Amino acid sequence: MINWKEHKELQQALHAHLSKRGVALSGDELYESGIDCVFVTIQDNPVFIIGLPPVSNYPVDETEYTHRYFQVSKKIAV
Repeated sequence: MINWKEHKELQQALHAHLSKRGVALSGDELYESGIDCVFVTIQDNPVFIIGLPPVSNYPVDETEYTHRYFQVSKKIAV
């Protein structure tokens, strides 16, 4: 079984997506393998779905639960 927390390409894609949104994972998330994807779950809710090769090249998709766990604060210029 693959340890997705240590999979270099998957983690690079996930961290690039998180950086664009200005958020980070806390470390208590779980990675669950699907047929052609990996689900990143928090409290049994899938918050990200990452597509795997050869079907796709690690695109990160958000779910209906993403916004529940990741609130991006607006930056206000002073």
